[in-house]
Amino acid sequence: MTPGQHFIVGWVVANAKPLDRRSRIVITAMGLLPDIDGFGYPIDKLGPYLGYSTSLFEEYHHFLCHNIFFGIAGSLVLARLCRERLAVFLLCLAAFHLHLLGDLAGSRGPDGYQWPIPYLYPLIPSFELTWAGQWELNSWRNSAIGAVFFFAALWIARYRHVTFFELFSLRFEMKVREAARRRGYFKSGTVADVAR
Repeated sequence: MTPGQHFIVGWVVANAKPLDRRSRIVITAMGLLPDIDGFGYPIDKLGPYLGYSTSLFEEYHHFLCHNIFFGIAGSLVLARLCRERLAVFLLCLAAFHLHLLGDLAGSRGPDGYQWPIPYLYPLIPSFELTWAGQWELNSWRNSAIGAVFFFAALWIARYRHVTFFELFSLRFEMKVREAARRRGYFKSGTVADVAR
């Protein structure tokens, strides 16, 4: 799946329980963090223009951060930043595993290469999760999953009075909320905490 799809999935997971803004940001971040092991992509692409050649993306993407140990460690560290630590830890793990599931299902390259998930690395480096039915990254299935989660985000906005804009700018989030309120978009329900 693409980072945008991982983002919206993570944000929906972050709203599975009424939590404060910081907790929602942390959980959404954990849904994206496994892809930091893709750091080599821009380096590899710039190489030919700058007179060097690397294959960092191929060597490290889906390798360093797509394993259970990164998921547990990242979830523990991020949960310590929040008030409801146990809930945040569990939702971070859920967002992390949905990231892995999305990659397992829909990250095949155009050349047919399947990105295996080294789930138990470094304890058992040879243990990799793969699925023969993995579809391509640009498949309609990934788009459909992204659309389902986007509509879930709209439902959350309508009934919980919070949007994913809160992750980028609290000021803009408040403007979006005010516009939605004036147009009668919000239904009665829990108003999410955006102050923190």
